[in-house]
Amino acid sequence: MPDTNALPQSSATLERDMRAHTGLFTEKSFDWDAFPASRGFPDLSRAQLRYVGAGGSPKVGDPSTLKAEHFTFSLVNQPVGKFAASHAHEVVEHFLVLQGVLTIGTVWDDEVVEVKLGPKDMLLNMSGRPHGFRNDGVEPVLMQITVGSGTPEMPVHVCHPRDKELELSRRFGAPVPEKIHLFSPESSDWRHQQLGKHVVRYRDRTPVWDKAGFARLPYIGEGGAPAHGYRMDMIHLPRGVAVRPYVRDVEDVFFVLDGMVTVGWEQDGAIVERRLGARDLIFNPAGRAHYFRNDGVGDAQFTMVVGSPKPESVAFAAA
Repeated sequence: MPDTNALPQSSATLERDMRAHTGLFTEKSFDWDAFPASRGFPDLSRAQLRYVGAGGSPKVGDPSTLKAEHFTFSLVNQPVGKFAASHAHEVVEHFLVLQGVLTIGTVWDDEVVEVKLGPKDMLLNMSGRPHGFRNDGVEPVLMQITVGSGTPEMPVHVCHPRDKELELSRRFGAPVPEKIHLFSPESSDWRHQQLGKHVVRYRDRTPVWDKAGFARLPYIGEGGAPAHGYRMDMIHLPRGVAVRPYVRDVEDVFFVLDGMVTVGWEQDGAIVERRLGARDLIFNPAGRAHYFRNDGVGDAQFTMVVGSPKPESVAFAAA
């Protein structure tokens, strides 16, 4: 990182601003008390690491968290055997699995459709539709969660062990196992068909190669799940590829999955850069000229979340 004492004033100011908009994974901590509704219920144990906003937690005053605009951004760690009680949000919410296998139950009255997600698979939970999640695997689940509002309301629980039997809550409200259906994209059932529009499998993504030299894998928005409030692509950035500075009228966030990505900011002739590694994040504000490149030893992947549901309007150019 540049020594801000040795930089011109304009560059030093820009460097401080860039640092203030960066969340480094190794400098953050998981919060095992992020969700008050889980207190006193060991089966609901999970931890949250907040990057942008508070997500589904009421801890909106966390000074280590970046201020959210159109969406929040956090990680959740769920130990083996634990579950999150079924609940609903007034906005959309996506789960992108980074590690492990996550079982998500989407609720229709007293019936539940369950889908299992592996690494880099995603489900966009529909607004108002109750859902819960459970770790039936052999390793902790780590997932990235985004809620489609900078200041979302607290979730409304529909089947929680404080009001219902524990096993009923673990089944997300299905009264008997026969009321649980495994998701099938080939099913003619309208619930499976609706859910199928919101399940994104990494293995099924068709890369869209940009003229600037990187590939875009659509997750939310055109080519992916329907966009409401924001959209998201997974970017595959080959070694040596770089793009020229560009500007948006909304924020975008980069979250590195694999490899190393260098991000640059420009303002009034000043240029500052920062290298990001796996699970590091940068929040690029609206109106800020910024760029990215891969000067690492291998290819990199990162998610790009944009604070608008509209199709991509930036014409990226190779640097």
